[in-house]
Amino acid sequence: MARYRQTEEIVKLMNNPNIIRNTSIIAHVDHGKTTLSDSLLAHAGIISTQTAGQKLFLDSWDLEQKRQMTVFASNVSLVHTFNNQDYLINLIDTPGHIDFSGAVTRSLRAVDGALVVVDAVEGPMTQTETVLMQALRERVKPLLFINKVDRLIKEIKLTPAEIQKKFAKILLRVNSLIEKYAPPEHKQDWQVKIEDSRVAFGSALHKWGLNLNHMKLKKISFQDIIDAYSGEAADVGRKVDELSKKAPLPEPILDMFCEHLPSPVIAQPYRQSQIWPGDPKSAVGVGMAKVDPNAPLLMCISTIEVDPHSGTVAIGRIFSGAITKGKEVQLVSANQKGTIQQVFMS
Repeated sequence: MARYRQTEEIVKLMNNPNIIRNTSIIAHVDHGKTTLSDSLLAHAGIISTQTAGQKLFLDSWDLEQKRQMTVFASNVSLVHTFNNQDYLINLIDTPGHIDFSGAVTRSLRAVDGALVVVDAVEGPMTQTETVLMQALRERVKPLLFINKVDRLIKEIKLTPAEIQKKFAKILLRVNSLIEKYAPPEHKQDWQVKIEDSRVAFGSALHKWGLNLNHMKLKKISFQDIIDAYSGEAADVGRKVDELSKKAPLPEPILDMFCEHLPSPVIAQPYRQSQIWPGDPKSAVGVGMAKVDPNAPLLMCISTIEVDPHSGTVAIGRIFSGAITKGKEVQLVSANQKGTIQQVFMS
């Protein structure tokens, strides 16, 4: 899909909040979330499929490339078709390193859902709990992707039954964190379960992924996956490549976003008190709850970058109202007024 066509589709879809999914990918450092993001971007035609996993597209700053970790949150919009309906998925990549948790919180305030990425061998780590806790406190609904399943096969040499036991252990830990940190009304219905396909697994590096729905649809078993990694190196490379074509990683992930994450219309009413501390009965409060484009402007800034040509660029999410060039705005935290100089769509 060509990039210019993506832009045209995005402009069309962004006017219907019912088909928008604002989501983030959160993880412990080096559990593979930026590699996963690259696969999603390649699926959308934004980067080459061949370079996905090595390009680290969302690691746009020199510091990030040098350290091979995502220090600054980046964002991109994707179009995905699910059940014959086009959806607009706004994806924000967040830092996974504990030194940068402030950026994680700002990014999470701009999304309604989050995909938690966990290394299949290491399981949930300290920073996994930290970022998941932050997400749940921001009333962000979680999904789960168990990454690096190839390590369970190649390094630990687990059987299909042992792999499923490993998954069950990871789910138990993640769901215990959801039970601990989720809002009271969502402690149960936000639990991630394999049977309703809110859990996917695969290898971001090798570009394949599945959830229960896709396993049934494509008739792929755990033994089939183990077989793909068995044999001589040349045969393994060929079989894993075939697996990535039969079960491309982006399909179950994007389907999960569309099916299980809330639209702004559903999420903003229950997230309102966390995002904006004002009077919910005021014009701003009512407009935010209704996602009203004609209400007063309410925008959450998640990232501020300095561009050598455009100067200071603020990136964020509009919860109500509309933003236009020349519009005067109030910076709430700084108690200052400013004027919008230019408007860009990422």
